Amino acid sequence: PRRFCVVGSGPAGMYAADRLLAAFGEDARVDVIEKLPTPFGLVRSGVAPDHAGNKSVVNRFDGILRDPRVTYLGNVSFGEHVGLDDLYARYSATVLCYGAEGDKKLGVPGEDLPGSHSAREFVGWYNGDPRCVKDLDAPMRRALACAEGDTAVIFGLGNVAVDCARMLLRAPEHLASTDVCQHALEALRRSTVRRVVMVGRRGVAQGAFSPKELRELLNLPGVRVTVDPMELALEPEDEADLA
Repeated sequence: PRRFCVVGSGPAGMYAADRLLAAFGEDARVDVIEKLPTPFGLVRSGVAPDHAGNKSVVNRFDGILRDPRVTYLGNVSFGEHVGLDDLYARYSATVLCYGAEGDKKLGVPGEDLPGSHSAREFVGWYNGDPRCVKDLDAPMRRALACAEGDTAVIFGLGNVAVDCARMLLRAPEHLASTDVCQHALEALRRSTVRRVVMVGRRGVAQGAFSPKELRELLNLPGVRVTVDPMELALEPEDEADLA
């Protein structure tokens, strides 16, 4: 048999394993190494809990891991428990499919103040990423239940930013019917956030969210979305971006 190692069990890792199985057939043996105990990376910890349809791809990934030619090895940290030299010695090829584990700091004043969190941390927390829950559960609960204000500010105009806004504004009773983690649901029930401000570096023409994401935000029960009319005025460079 030809032995392969895939480091990371997110979508990239699963598709890599799938292609190795297809290319080398019955001779292929694929070991999938994952730092966390559970597989599927951002499909599990990055997709919003009210987007169940986007998570349906795990059914296909389950099938890949159930293949007798595949072995899943969780709780194995690349660079700590095994290194490249170990893998080179044991496998015909190694495919590195792990993603970013940290945040890119902006270096702006107040970035590390209490209540200031990256989208990666917030999304990982409400989706049950064990690392985010362990480190951030108490600070997230404090930030959400802050008695000094009712406004959350999100920097960014992409799909993840809209996901974060929707999670903060959706009624907890509606979230309860999703696969949101229990600790997050309890904290969101106690949340004092009633207003979310989304701040973009550039204008609406450069907003990176999809129409579907925006529609979901616009149709949230009990939520009114407002945009300063001046922000809708297009500059020549905006017209060029939209062309």
